[in-house]
Amino acid sequence: MTESSAFLDAIAALDITFTTDRRAARKAFPAALALATPQEREFLDRLADTFTLHPFETAMKCFDAQYAAEPENRDRLVALVPETDPALFIRDRADRHAEMQARAVRNKTSVEDEYSATHAGLPTAELPRTPMRQWRNPPARTYLAPSRDTEKSRGTAEQIKFRIARRAKRRPVDLEPELVTRYVAENLYTDTVDAEMTDARAAETRARERGLLARPQSGSWTPRFPGDKPPLDSEEARTVWNHLYVGYVAEQHQHALALAGKSAVSEDRALADAATRTTLHGYSDRRTAIPFQGNGLDYDHEAMNPVRGWRCVSCFIERADTDQHLIHTHTGGLRSDDGLCDICRADGRPGLPPLPARFTARDLASAYMRFFADTYPDAARGLLAEVRGRAPQWLIALIDEFLATAALPGTTPTDPDPQPPLAPAQRQPRRRGPVLGAGQRTGRCDACTQITAVNTDNLCTPCLVWIGLDTPATPRRAA
Repeated sequence: MTESSAFLDAIAALDITFTTDRRAARKAFPAALALATPQEREFLDRLADTFTLHPFETAMKCFDAQYAAEPENRDRLVALVPETDPALFIRDRADRHAEMQARAVRNKTSVEDEYSATHAGLPTAELPRTPMRQWRNPPARTYLAPSRDTEKSRGTAEQIKFRIARRAKRRPVDLEPELVTRYVAENLYTDTVDAEMTDARAAETRARERGLLARPQSGSWTPRFPGDKPPLDSEEARTVWNHLYVGYVAEQHQHALALAGKSAVSEDRALADAATRTTLHGYSDRRTAIPFQGNGLDYDHEAMNPVRGWRCVSCFIERADTDQHLIHTHTGGLRSDDGLCDICRADGRPGLPPLPARFTARDLASAYMRFFADTYPDAARGLLAEVRGRAPQWLIALIDEFLATAALPGTTPTDPDPQPPLAPAQRQPRRRGPVLGAGQRTGRCDACTQITAVNTDNLCTPCLVWIGLDTPATPRRAA
């Protein structure tokens, strides 16, 4: 762990001041920024550029992937990266900025030059057409100098845009060549790659059967960056491409009808015409069938936002962002995160012990893991596995290291027993699950984490009775 700099210490002090007096924190920010080194200023510029070009979730993943192998920047990430969306990303502005950067790299210029070049298109498009002989020998000026009155005579901005759009349209030739006409009628949008790939695979199979080619061997795949997914199978990738190509040709068919002034056809008709045109039958509609008596969408699960940060160590509910700061001021003084929500803190429930001064995020994570191992030894592995599924790369490595060395129940044996030989498959008797009541469904209970019949609040009936939310009716006996 690298030593903290004066700039990071000043930012940490401003974070504490901001919770109590925002005006004083804003006034003290220029003095804190003056303490930043050139490397820290460059780091701040990279943070601002990343939050400007990418959404908040994507930017956080970029930081985890970029600084996973740079321990010197972890303290800067913890101190300088905001916990909520700074609202710097605007999609239109980000797309425009990315396009200008790509042009500047390709043309070896600057972003300002490319931005100026794109804004010089309107006067150029409005220039009158001149013959080639006048390019090097322009005639004398025969028109008035640009002024407000002469610009008004050219029309409004909408009229200028209309004239530019008309000039940009393709002008049809008087006589189209026969080669072009025959190609458009017979071969345009026709896909021959699928048939060629089928013939190539058949020839390759015949060569392998004759012993001319070796059998293909399955190669291992290595992820290139955190979160990288393995490539699709060749058949699946070809199927997806054929489906996308049929949809593209259908859109082109609708566009051609609109340019010709004809009424648009239905989507099914356009897809059928595209399948006939491309000779790719069977790829026009890949929508999944609607399940029986419903659409298969869990509205309760889809409406929930993903959990962020550590849960409460007492009731395991998601905590507010103000409760997840490294340093708290809830008790009137400064102390490290106690791991409790506001309700459990008010009830006086036990939480994390206070950490010494100048602790880091890794020290706080270790305190969480030790607390789970000491307080909930039987459920510690499950709790840490839930945190690991949504943790950054540095926290995943820390959790794996702790689970590998901690003496917790449920540890995987070092030398597993060899697997017994497979027995012949036997038909198992059909098991009937519990009969669901009104308003119930099969799912995982949030309290006991068992897959059983749960109610609309995602709790099973025994847990509802145990918590006290549901009181069973007392049976009445006949006299």
